[in-house]
Amino acid sequence: MASDHSVDVLEHEHSETPEGSVQLEVLDPRPARHGGQEPGKRAPRLRTLENTTIGLLWNGKANGDVALRTAARLIEERVPGVTFKFYSGSMPCPPDLVKQAAEECDAVIGCTADCGSCTSWMTHDTTQIERMGKPTVILASKGFEHDVEVSARAFALPDPNYVLAPLVYNNLTEEEAVEQTVDLIDAVIENLTVPRDGSSVLLDEPKESWRYGAGDAIGVIEEFNKDFMDRDWGDGYPLWPPTRDAVARLMGAVDGRPDDVVCVLPPGNGEATVRSVAVNAAMAGCLPQEMPVVMASLRAIANMRPVPRGALMSTSAYAPLVVVNGPIARELGINGGRSCVGPGKQNEVNIRISRAIVFCLKNIGSWYPGVMDLDTIGTTRKHIVVVAENEDESPWEPYHVGLGYKRTDSTASVFFTSGEWDISIQGAVDAPQLARSIASFSGGNNSSGYFTNLGGDDRFSPLGRLLFLAPPHALPLANEGGFSKHALEKFMFHHGQEPVDRMIEPIRKLYADGKVKPEWRWLFELSPEEAKRTTLPVIEKPEEYSIVVVGSVRAKDLLMPTRSRPYTEPVTATPTLKR
Repeated sequence: MASDHSVDVLEHEHSETPEGSVQLEVLDPRPARHGGQEPGKRAPRLRTLENTTIGLLWNGKANGDVALRTAARLIEERVPGVTFKFYSGSMPCPPDLVKQAAEECDAVIGCTADCGSCTSWMTHDTTQIERMGKPTVILASKGFEHDVEVSARAFALPDPNYVLAPLVYNNLTEEEAVEQTVDLIDAVIENLTVPRDGSSVLLDEPKESWRYGAGDAIGVIEEFNKDFMDRDWGDGYPLWPPTRDAVARLMGAVDGRPDDVVCVLPPGNGEATVRSVAVNAAMAGCLPQEMPVVMASLRAIANMRPVPRGALMSTSAYAPLVVVNGPIARELGINGGRSCVGPGKQNEVNIRISRAIVFCLKNIGSWYPGVMDLDTIGTTRKHIVVVAENEDESPWEPYHVGLGYKRTDSTASVFFTSGEWDISIQGAVDAPQLARSIASFSGGNNSSGYFTNLGGDDRFSPLGRLLFLAPPHALPLANEGGFSKHALEKFMFHHGQEPVDRMIEPIRKLYADGKVKPEWRWLFELSPEEAKRTTLPVIEKPEEYSIVVVGSVRAKDLLMPTRSRPYTEPVTATPTLKR
């Protein structure tokens, strides 16, 4: 083992340590506190629902409105004088709508209806209403209860009121949604009228350290790994022990005190300090000089606007991807050339940084699968791709220079990807035909980029495209075709089009529920023949394309849809807090 990766094994027994001649002490990777608002308390419950006004807060998800209206009808049958107001929102609901519901109603019922991000955002909205003094209850589905609990902690109100339906509302017919809501009404009324103390799920508080014992060094490492993996603090691969010495070495590579806050990490709003980042980086086997890149990547995720909580919590397969630019990539040996995505000796630095980011998002940001990351199937991209741009073989300015940085600056840029296409082109007639060939891959999956903003809510980022373009394609496009990066992005925008009938098919239910922007409703009024003949670019604006030169030798490219606008942070040795 290299000296920077040495394992600090304690060769003595102590009455407070586990049994075994070899002892190991490691630090806890979780945050000391969760950022955001000051801790709040739930609002007082109502004495009775008689003669009250109850709000029904809908986030736009299918069958959520059915569940809310069913609950209202059944409560109305039982309670004299109760009235209801329906509020049609989004994820999250606009602040003005949340405030309106709190001002106009004595209590509010919300429904998640159900995915990771919509569950967490409904928890956010109801915690805000509780802070305004009005009691709430959430209709959630079994399997999402931990998401409600951890989200409430993230929003500093760690004791939410919710009831669990047995099945996911979004998967049901309207009749089934009505049927399962019937059995929830007693619990809904109770949650609005009966006080209770404490959270229904206990959330573990972090410790300073953990100790393990075994008969030999290998055994104690195995004990540590088993326990950390059982707690879901790893990624399935063996972990390096985050000993005090290992963490101290990493902290020594950056300017700042251990408790200085690097950023507040979504989705759980955990405060990432220099110490907690170092603990997680130590688990990944990071070298001290890699710490600034890890911190810059985390800051980029935290400083994205809007904050990518939805992309980190969704039941869809979204994942961060990091592109490193500038001298730091060469100094550290971050691969941006051949086979830079995936395993292997050539990617050992990429992988260490990647694992550190994963561990920080999990253990500081609560990005735990099945808790706040509720991806239905998942993706290997959640191991997080980290690459360098291949600036040496690129005919264009580096990605970060196009953003206004100098070539001598080092940066980390984060994209949230939602899939990938391998672009395999067996030769081209000329540069314009090559550009058309590459652009032809830009349609297909996730082509409904126009409609990502439910209810026309502009707080959500539109879908985009990230193209990893290999040098053997970039060179003829630039030198023979005269394309700049920005010109090629505009070209792909205009040539990457799809028929309207394909673009609108996945969102017909949203249109039926009135959740499509008014300016695009005309698409649904076209005849079937017109919808086949009419084409549109798959995303709204040319600037939602990003081109990065990656790879080498063979002309094969990689195109990825993106879920939010990328964000770039400078790589520095100084941790900075930005909220």
